[in-house]
Amino acid sequence: MTRPIVWSAALLLSALPAFAGPRDDVYAGSARCAGIADDRAWLDCFYGSAQPMRARLGLAPAPASQTQLVPASGPTYAPPAPARAPATPPPMPESSTGFGHLFGGKPPVSDVRMASYSFDANGIFTVTLEDGEVWQESRDWPTHADWKLPASSYYVSILPGVLDSYDLKVRGLKGYFKVHRLR
Repeated sequence: MTRPIVWSAALLLSALPAFAGPRDDVYAGSARCAGIADDRAWLDCFYGSAQPMRARLGLAPAPASQTQLVPASGPTYAPPAPARAPATPPPMPESSTGFGHLFGGKPPVSDVRMASYSFDANGIFTVTLEDGEVWQESRDWPTHADWKLPASSYYVSILPGVLDSYDLKVRGLKGYFKVHRLR
């Protein structure tokens, strides 16, 4: 009597992945993308791994170019991601402004005058500071700058944001912009 129960339990446990919901399928698929070294291909794979949830919600299917990047399930070996040199953060002055220190933030990394700024066709700005640092607005940031004065009219502070991001604040203007350092 014990043997049939053990075999039934084993059979049931082996079928558990078949009962996984779309969220579990998405998590599993995205985890299989981890072995992709190229950032763009990884992102397309990540988007493609969401296909089970897209189907459940009745959304348009992800493009085949994305879904085909998701490695098949099963025991596979994902090589470790290539080591990346850590980005060298800009030098930080001793003074601190704002409340960032309360949330693990660091002092500002820049508080200097703009040397130049430009906008691309999508309204994304690139700012060069007098100290030679070059910062670009994040492409997914919802608002865009509408600066009209000469660059030397603006003083900029670069503040550490959440999750290793940076915020660009222009002295005297409301709001801020998410940016990343180009050099």
